[in-house]
Amino acid sequence: MRLISTLALALLCAAALARPARAQGDQLTYPNLRWRTIETRHFTIHYPARAEAWTRDVASRIESVYGEVTALVGHAPGRRVTIIVEDPNSMSNGFAIPLLDEPLIFFWPTPPDPTTGVGDNRGWGEMLAVHEFAHVAQLTRPSRNPLQRLLARIAPAKLGPLALKSPRWLIEGYATYVEGKLTGMGRPHSAWRAAVLREWARDGKLPTYGQLDRDPRFEGGSMAYLAGSAYLEWLVERSGDSSLVHLWRRMSARRNRSFDAAFAGVFGGYPQDLYGRFTAELTGKALEVERGIGAALGASAADSGAGRVVQSLQWRTGSPAVSRDGRLVALTLSPRDEPTRVVVWRTEESPRDSIAAARARARDLQLDPEDVPAVHWRPTPRTPVATLYPRGGAAFTEPRFLPDGHRLLVIRYTGRGDGAVRPDLFEWDMRTGDVRRITHDAAVQHADPSPDGRWAAADRCVGGICDLVRVDLATGRLTTLAHGAPHVVYHRPRVSPDGRTIAVSVQSGGRWRVALVDAEAPADPRFVGPDDGANRYEPAFLAGGREVALVSDATGIPNIEVMELATGATRTLTLVTGAATAPEPDSARGAIYYLRLHATGLDLSAVPDSVRRPATFATSPALAPAARVPAAPAPALATAQFAPPRAYGIGPRTYRVLPSLSWGAEGKTFGLMLSGLDPVGRLTWLAQGMYGDRGTWRGGSLGAAWRGSRPIVAAEGFYTEDHPSEQHGGLAAPPSLDVDYAGGALRLELPLDLLTNAHRLWIGGSAGRLDGPARDRATRAIAFAGWRGAFEQTARTWRLVETLGLSGAAGRTAGAGWSRGMATASLSVHSPRLAITAEGGWGRVTSDADPFEQFAIGGSRPPLFDAALLEQRIAMPALPVGVAGGRSAAFFRIALPRSPLTPYYWGGSAGGTLREWHRVVGLEGAFRTDGLWPVRVPGVRAVLGVGYSLDRPLRHETRAYASVTYRP
Repeated sequence: MRLISTLALALLCAAALARPARAQGDQLTYPNLRWRTIETRHFTIHYPARAEAWTRDVASRIESVYGEVTALVGHAPGRRVTIIVEDPNSMSNGFAIPLLDEPLIFFWPTPPDPTTGVGDNRGWGEMLAVHEFAHVAQLTRPSRNPLQRLLARIAPAKLGPLALKSPRWLIEGYATYVEGKLTGMGRPHSAWRAAVLREWARDGKLPTYGQLDRDPRFEGGSMAYLAGSAYLEWLVERSGDSSLVHLWRRMSARRNRSFDAAFAGVFGGYPQDLYGRFTAELTGKALEVERGIGAALGASAADSGAGRVVQSLQWRTGSPAVSRDGRLVALTLSPRDEPTRVVVWRTEESPRDSIAAARARARDLQLDPEDVPAVHWRPTPRTPVATLYPRGGAAFTEPRFLPDGHRLLVIRYTGRGDGAVRPDLFEWDMRTGDVRRITHDAAVQHADPSPDGRWAAADRCVGGICDLVRVDLATGRLTTLAHGAPHVVYHRPRVSPDGRTIAVSVQSGGRWRVALVDAEAPADPRFVGPDDGANRYEPAFLAGGREVALVSDATGIPNIEVMELATGATRTLTLVTGAATAPEPDSARGAIYYLRLHATGLDLSAVPDSVRRPATFATSPALAPAARVPAAPAPALATAQFAPPRAYGIGPRTYRVLPSLSWGAEGKTFGLMLSGLDPVGRLTWLAQGMYGDRGTWRGGSLGAAWRGSRPIVAAEGFYTEDHPSEQHGGLAAPPSLDVDYAGGALRLELPLDLLTNAHRLWIGGSAGRLDGPARDRATRAIAFAGWRGAFEQTARTWRLVETLGLSGAAGRTAGAGWSRGMATASLSVHSPRLAITAEGGWGRVTSDADPFEQFAIGGSRPPLFDAALLEQRIAMPALPVGVAGGRSAAFFRIALPRSPLTPYYWGGSAGGTLREWHRVVGLEGAFRTDGLWPVRVPGVRAVLGVGYSLDRPLRHETRAYASVTYRP
């Protein structure tokens, strides 16, 4: 869960400098879905029909959440809150945008897994609602300072003082604190928050105060939640329950105070100073837990309770899988600066030294007898037998061996077509490298094959509901074996050695337990194991199928246990100081592989399956937050009736006025835009007007776009004037380009995003009238069409993105018929150290075309109507319009897109022979979105740059340029 940066929101429509989004990639909602709406007293909830069961459950409790949170926070938002439920990527998340006038919350309903900390909940909808509404209740507290209140009223993004002053750790830490206080569960009561803080403290790697907001190290982004909430709990214990509310009141007081000053006035010290004391105490408690584990193992213990490290790894590591013969182990590696990939290693021990390494060491000692050889403090890195790198930019994960030992099931995200992505099942043959797709838009994960390799068990999460399913590996057909519900979640199944039973993690009643399900037919799950209040999950069958290895937090620390299915008896295999997860038995060697958490990642470790650790050890809550605070569930939130859901229709309308700008070599124009939008972006309209120098585009337009169906339908009418013969660029364009242009246009557009490739097709037409020095009330009729495709390729650590575009137009202007075509292409190359983009285009128009229809280089894009109506203008705002023109045109651009301001080298030519080029070098930043409708932002294109001309007639001239333009 995260809070969108309030500063970024305030500057969203200004000259924000961000990388252009991939097609559809910036969407928050998908307007073509069947949307519905539920209203309660304080909330309006919009959701797609497939999430109805999950959303109804949330709606029944949302008013209780409102009452509990506002009572604890000490403030209620002054406006109705809009909630949008959407599932763009089958991931667990949410975020809040605390606008004073229109607070907004997003829920991503896919439930979290049990190893996240937030997976400890009574229901994902309740946890999301408490956490995200805590943001809104806290951050919409208005200022009592008259000047700040005035500024908030007139600002485009109306934000309160807490939203503007609070550091990220305070925002996210407080919402996490609230989730623990009101539910008695969540991260503050999870074994996983304690594990992370304890392990980082033991290794001396807790973030400093300056790193608390954002830390680039492993799990550094989570520290605002984990360490932030623990720090707030420590402050409250020192200063009392009301201290946080006092902090909010001081931060919003009539007297303007900084956060540090407001904090010191409540807690008697600056936040960075008290944080230092907090981390010192946390480190002491973490070391006390370590000593307790050592005492439980006994002085004669030969190991630390963690078994042996098979492979030292950094950053993120996926669950291991062992082949049936025990010779191979596969897992997903996600290094920090390299692509995620699946690797297969041999399970046999690697020699400590190669022959070459041994000879090199002997040679070093011969040359320097006093040198001391290095101790072997970690295993020798293993050489992969096979590696599956991403394909088309999409990584594969979750490998599971099929019975033949050389084929594996893997998961990869695929595009749904409208911009959303879903996990699907694939088969990888590691001998040939072939990958076969098994399912399509299935949203399946954690697939485990049957002993005969004909089917697999998996979990499938759609609309917030996670079912247990069976997948036919030949056809991809799904059969539901056990149905999930808003408060019943199935996760990571494993098939028994005889193929008759499936063991699966089930979250029910606020606890994770292991259940058995018949593999042949739908049936209710049968829970196994002790009913002692501990979470137990991620079961994996041992040989014979009578026992399972699993993760248990019965000790207060996630450790590996073995459970006997017939009796429910358990024995502990590990006593780690951090956390152990993802057990995978290796029956051939009598061992269990697992992942062990440390401060820089997850190691692959192993422990004999016959080990028996002390069963009585448990961490003391007195050592919190280095130890888990046991869950103490608060009273269940009351449910309430709400009005029946209704169809969304065109949705509620919201309006926004934003400034527009076009400033380049030809001159400058300023304007205003009024937009009408709905939260999911079904119907967007905007009216805009611009006025300025005669050498630039000025006038007005009214346009609208309907996205409630595919293709998108857009229409507009406009009146504009452009007289580049009077521009300010030091070069008068031909009078034939001067025009007063009035008309209308209709456009159909079909975007298709398949993750590894994206396409955009469009077709449209326009009719209008041209007036100007070279023509008098001439008519212009045009039909146009085009296609643009982007294709992503990956080669180990390199990523290549190719784009191709074809467009054409035909029509009659001033009684003369014409046709025009254009082709564009680009190639982007990205590696860990290099990024470069090269693009170019070429176009030609028929010889009998009106001069207005011929190509002209220079100037800015037309800001008031569809650019397809004037594709003959090759934009380069550092050059005046008409620096070159003619029947043919070409351009190229080479850029280094590593920073917000991108260096580029551009060249353009137009005429009959394309011999004379006009080149520009410069820096440019660009931001583009097709619409952020929930925050009342239509399509935006913002550009800011500076260019230096290399060729006559403008050689050695430098010009800055900027534009902010809108589309419906």
